[in-house]
Order: sequence, then structure tokens, then C-alpha cells
Amino acid sequence: MSGIHIFQKSFKYLTNHVRSTIENLDRSKLLRIFEILIQTRKDQESNINRMIIVDGQGRSLQSLLLTEDCLEHNGFNIILPVSNANLRPWKTGDVFIFNTGSGSGSPLTHARAAKDNGLHVIGMSYNPEMGKEFENVLILRRTVNRNKQLAPLGTEFEIASAIIGVCLAYSIKDTAEESLHEFERSTSKIIKLYEATYDYLEEEVESLMAFINIISEYVPAENQNKVYFLGVGRNEIINRIAAIRYGHLHKEPSYDITVIYEGHWDLRQKDDLAIVLSGSGATSQTLTFANQAFISGMRIFGVTSFQESDLANFTKRVDGCLVLPGREDFVSMYNQPVHRRHNYFPAFELNTYITFDALLAQIAYNFKIKEEDMKASHRPKILE
Repeated sequence: MSGIHIFQKSFKYLTNHVRSTIENLDRSKLLRIFEILIQTRKDQESNINRMIIVDGQGRSLQSLLLTEDCLEHNGFNIILPVSNANLRPWKTGDVFIFNTGSGSGSPLTHARAAKDNGLHVIGMSYNPEMGKEFENVLILRRTVNRNKQLAPLGTEFEIASAIIGVCLAYSIKDTAEESLHEFERSTSKIIKLYEATYDYLEEEVESLMAFINIISEYVPAENQNKVYFLGVGRNEIINRIAAIRYGHLHKEPSYDITVIYEGHWDLRQKDDLAIVLSGSGATSQTLTFANQAFISGMRIFGVTSFQESDLANFTKRVDGCLVLPGREDFVSMYNQPVHRRHNYFPAFELNTYITFDALLAQIAYNFKIKEEDMKASHRPKILE
């Protein structure tokens, strides 16, 4: 197996793409989006029933769910993904937010219906036609000289849209101008975190290699054991994002990893692998996952933000732990009373997002799995 040189190149490549994408955003559209969301929050605070619906496919949807979580922690009512929106009919004045790189498939169909029904339509896409059809859709700049090896299957759009959506939702203040100022500050914060993490990880080669090596055991097709990505809340969202991508580590006839990212935990078996994620390293539900995995004879690898957390101390004694910067609060939000909820910036989660993607690029390189191989395991177009 190789070292981490592809990981390092991928990490820098994705960081540079995110920086360039943010720099090229249409600020006038951002101001209009802030105006819509500020008014929606005011309406909700005045007991005017306004619903926000989010939509997308695959990792694009999961990336948008990070935006949903940030909106909810910034004073908005509980938000429904479109798959659950049939619980209540949408109505004029509601907000529909979609995320799709291609600007096609069911998110486009749903967005058109939402527009026809008088909803405010907000979105992110690579497709410039979306900006013509919907005035409040941010058109993200495509990568110049795209590198398939460093970002297979178009993860550039997904990670950039995740960061932009998170920073937009987190930054909503009383006015659009105040919100845009906070957006610039929060996007700068995540870029600086990525740059600092790159330097930090140059000294953490052993932990990176431990992750690469343990995942690599499950890539050969003859290994029929499963890989579970586990966590709660926004960490669960990051796990879904990672699991969808790692599930594409496939190349006929030799390589086919089996990844599970929701449900089926009761079907775990000895020698399956649990990747356990918790920023605080103290969330009781996540620690329960780790304990259950240990009792079941599984392999266990932790990812957290604190070296001395319960999760880190436990998993370092099993198969290893990767510690990533970003989390400032050592206390788990899930162990706190509900009144302690606050506007939360998921820096650790966004740091884990880019790190998992860059690690996947290294593992794919090690096994000579190319983007074309991974595309062969992608969902059929009919399901989009």
C-alpha cells in the first residue's frame, strides 16, 4: 500500500475548490436569499405557519441536511425533507430549497412544482439554466481542469454546497447585510480550519494510515463482512455522506466493499467494522454503539475532536482513532437539556467531510479503482 500523498493532494485540491467557489458566488443572490429566510423566520416567530422543505438526491441531499440542521439551530421550525413533506401540503409563501449539481431529475421536477404553487425556491446547482429558471438559485462555479483521481464522482460540488449551505444557514441575522457579513466570516473560518488541519495531519500519519489500512481490509470482494458508519445527529449525516461514497469502492471482479449507513445494526456480526463518529467523543448514544460493537466482536475505529475523550480512549485500545480539529465544546449537545440548544457551527463535521473524501481518494488510488469503476456502481438514472 502507498502512503498518504494522494490524500494530501486531494485535501488541498478540495480546499482550493471550495475557496474558489465561495469567491465566485453571486453576492446579490445571497442577499435575496437572506431576505427570504429572515422574513420566513419572522413569520414563524409570529405564529404564521411557514414550512421549509429541502430536496436533493444522494450526497447532495445529505449535504443539504446539514443546512437544514443549522437552520433549525438558528431559530427556524423543524424542517422536512421532501420525502416527508406529504405529512402536510405546501402552500404559497413556503420555502423550497434544493441541491443538485446537474440540475435535473426529481429535484428539478419538484422545484418547478413548488414555483408554480407560489413557494420561494432557493437552491444550488452547477447548471446555469437553473439560474435562468429560478432567480434565487446559486450557480456554483465548476472546477477548472477537474481531477477525477483527487475527487471521484463529482464530490467537488457536494462539499462546496455543504459548506455554502451551512454558512448561509448559520449566518442569518436581523438584516441581509449583517447576514452577508457573517457569511463571509464563517466561510473564511472553515477555509482557515482546512488549512490548519492539513498542517496538523502531516504529523498524524500513523492515525491516517490506521484508517486507510482498516478500511482496505474490507475492499477485496472475498471479504464479505460489512462496514457500519455510526453516529447521531449531524454526525449521522456526515456518516451517510461518507458511506455513500465509500460504497462506490467497487471494481469488477476483485473489489466490492459492503457499507451500511442506516438501520440493520441488529444484523451486525463478528469481524464487521464500526466507524464511530462523535465530535465531543462523549455522546452517550454513540458510546453505546461502540460498546455494542465491542461486545459483538467487531472491529472498531473512532473519529472525534478530543484526544482524551471517552470515545478516543476506548477506540485507541481497539483498532484506532483519528482526532480532527474543529469542535470547541467538549460537552455533548445530546447529553444537555433542550433549552441549551444554540446556533451551532458544525466545524468538526465539515472537517470530517473533507477528510473522509480525501482518504477515499487515497484508498481508491491504492486499489487502482478509477472514477469510471465507481460510476458503474452508481444508482440507475431512473431512481433520480
